[in-house]
Amino acid sequence: MKKSLLSFIAGVFSLGAVFAYNPPVQGENLFYLSHPELLTGGISVAGGGIESVIPAGGTINPALIGLEERVSLDLGYTAMFNSRRSSNFYSQAFGTGIIVPTDWANFGGEMEFILDENCMGLGDSVHIKSFASKEVVQNLFVGVGVGFGAKWEYSADWMLTLDAGALYKFGDLGFLKNFRVAASTNNIGKTFNKNYDWQGYPGFLAMRAGAAAELVQTEKFVLGLSVDVTTPLFMNFIVDSGIQMRICDFVQINSSWEFNAKEAYDGNNSWIPTLGVVFKFGIGMGKSDFVKKRDWSKSELCPSAAWKNVDFDVNLFSAGAVLRLGQVDKSGPDIEME
Repeated sequence: MKKSLLSFIAGVFSLGAVFAYNPPVQGENLFYLSHPELLTGGISVAGGGIESVIPAGGTINPALIGLEERVSLDLGYTAMFNSRRSSNFYSQAFGTGIIVPTDWANFGGEMEFILDENCMGLGDSVHIKSFASKEVVQNLFVGVGVGFGAKWEYSADWMLTLDAGALYKFGDLGFLKNFRVAASTNNIGKTFNKNYDWQGYPGFLAMRAGAAAELVQTEKFVLGLSVDVTTPLFMNFIVDSGIQMRICDFVQINSSWEFNAKEAYDGNNSWIPTLGVVFKFGIGMGKSDFVKKRDWSKSELCPSAAWKNVDFDVNLFSAGAVLRLGQVDKSGPDIEME
């Protein structure tokens, strides 16, 4: 029964394919390797169960960066291990990005380097995405992005793509706190070409939709959930469900579980949830005139780490940090009566 159901799902999402759909391991979500919070589902298409925005999140949904009020920078490193190989069993990825809010719109970008000599079949490549997001009406954010990539391992190739996304904040809806829905379409354009026995990657015309909300909100504890559904060119069906727990506004635990119809049908879907942790520290940025003018004297540093089992024998270990300059303005406007 289980095999028949998986066969049906895989068949439905491969009707339009004229060649085999078999991307390399993690090829459908290349930018997940750029930061641990993406690796563990801490940033979904709707910003994660506990709302969080990092520059790398714009690669999933460019509308997300419109939620950020502060200049933010991220940095991440992921080590990939394949225990089935006696050589070339280790590869790595680096990611870094920035968000710059302005009065008109928020702008950002993320750059990722992948160095993979046949550990997972991704090749050596560089990927750059830039994006912009604006609140077009109250609580509705719309974003667009442009991506470029170059690959030089196996066979040289390049990619040029467009992304688009939207996010709407409902606020509190019954027992759902800070409820958000979102959708995005990624990789519209040229992706890396077919190589060996797989189709071009990352997934061309990958459509993603999801929702996220906080179920428990107290001073010491917050619990949030998120669910994403992704269909890369209607040739696969992927569900990502995430859970986040924040304790004492200091430590956050992220976990997610992924169902990939193609990998499950092939017997390669990992049923093990991911696990990650994020810490939040207040830091000082000095007392220079430059820092004071921008109100960055008190800022926020959030180091993080994550682990993900991708394909039974393939394990990913990631570490990173996010620096948010300044503090969120929670005060209302100053009104003087004359």
